[in-house]
Amino acid sequence: MGYSGPVTTDSFSPEFRRALAGRYALERRLGRGGMGIVYLARDLRLDRRVAIKLLPPERASQPSARERFLREARTAAQLSHPGIVPIFAVHEVQDFVFFVMAYVDGETLGQRVRDGGPLGHAAAASILEEVARALAHAHSGGVVHRDVKPDNILLERATGRALVSDFGIARMGSGAGSTSGPQRVMGTAWFMSPEQATGAPVDARSDLYSLGVVGFFVLSGRLPFEGTDDIAVLARHVTDPPPLLATVAPDVPLRLAQAIDRCLAKDPGARYESGEALAEALASALDRRAAVAVRAFVTQAGHLATTVWLYGAAASLVLVVTAIRFGRATLVGVAATIVVVPLVVSLGRVRRLVRAGYGRRDLTDALLAELTHRREELAFLYGHGPTRLERVLRGATYTCLSAAAGIVGAVLDAPELNHVAGISTAFAVVSVCAILAALVARRRTELRTDPRTGRRLRFWSGRLGGWLFKLAGLHLAPSDPLPASAALSPVGAPATPVPGGRDA
Repeated sequence: MGYSGPVTTDSFSPEFRRALAGRYALERRLGRGGMGIVYLARDLRLDRRVAIKLLPPERASQPSARERFLREARTAAQLSHPGIVPIFAVHEVQDFVFFVMAYVDGETLGQRVRDGGPLGHAAAASILEEVARALAHAHSGGVVHRDVKPDNILLERATGRALVSDFGIARMGSGAGSTSGPQRVMGTAWFMSPEQATGAPVDARSDLYSLGVVGFFVLSGRLPFEGTDDIAVLARHVTDPPPLLATVAPDVPLRLAQAIDRCLAKDPGARYESGEALAEALASALDRRAAVAVRAFVTQAGHLATTVWLYGAAASLVLVVTAIRFGRATLVGVAATIVVVPLVVSLGRVRRLVRAGYGRRDLTDALLAELTHRREELAFLYGHGPTRLERVLRGATYTCLSAAAGIVGAVLDAPELNHVAGISTAFAVVSVCAILAALVARRRTELRTDPRTGRRLRFWSGRLGGWLFKLAGLHLAPSDPLPASAALSPVGAPATPVPGGRDA
């Protein structure tokens, strides 16, 4: 199994070795949790590596612990999904109770974050999506995990896929929407839903809350709630509004942050209705091609390019006429109007984008992706540097400009040459050639570098673009609003690295 705590050699008890004789050969201990010791072993009959989870003998003598342990095996064994660690067999031999499951060579999500810090947006969204789909499968079978946390999410080294493990405190119901009745509070305090913390009935949405805490942690390196002990943390889960992810990790894309924030709603009804719904939201959060509103915004900007040039030309003509005929006072008013009109149009376009649930980061990311892809295509067609034609045209431009400057210099030194036939013609020819060569060279360079998209990216990444998004967001709620509880919270106390998987 993918327990990747300190790998140690172990002096296995002779009794346990004898209980496994003929079926499994122990190799080493992988780790120890609250409900058992996990060993790496070899299945002798099938010649494959497996993980064996053993309930310690001192606990196996306790009927409640024994039943809980066996329930984990039975519960997980009913679930067949690529994102859930499969159970192969359950054994009760003499005083030993253990089950055999697939060995996942890798590390836990908690270890990856503790060792390397917050994950990248794409990696985090992909892992959370896979876990959400695995939980959706469990929920469809009436199973609520109740202990979703980074140390129960395994990351396979070879494929990078995420698998959910440890259904030790899972509860069975009749379906994904069913609830389990009032019960003793069990789970891990830092990742526990408010309803689970108070012993209230829980359903699939409780797991989604826990997965939201996991998402908050892997994207920011922090936990939404900290406290001096488990009771204090549970109390904050129940009473305190959660901090918005954007307040502690402002670089996280808006829609990804909104998905995490929605999971952390106190009211289960304000969360996603199912693991599938959350998985779809996570899948689309970083899919720039799926963001229709953003694509439409960028496409419309391209369509407006010609209109902008015509508007600029007409505005220049109006300014010249105004300056000549009406004086400076009128000129200032006309100039202000000319500047305000495109800003008002841009503000309306941005407001439509914000209303659809997208922000400035979504737009700049989309523009950057478009620019990157476009430049990759252009580099394939024309190379990474100036083409031979561009260099020839640039050389022709400089040559013609030098010739024109030489003609002007000669006339200035010898004014009598001004009347020599052909001087004016030569100057006109070389000047026109310089202008044409420069224009063609510029056009070829623009085809190779796509400066228009670059200018749009600089504008929306700049201060004026930021102001437009701030103005567009005033008194406007997105079409997929966050729960009220998620929109009120300040940042909590400074977080510390997530502790090991203790149970409350």
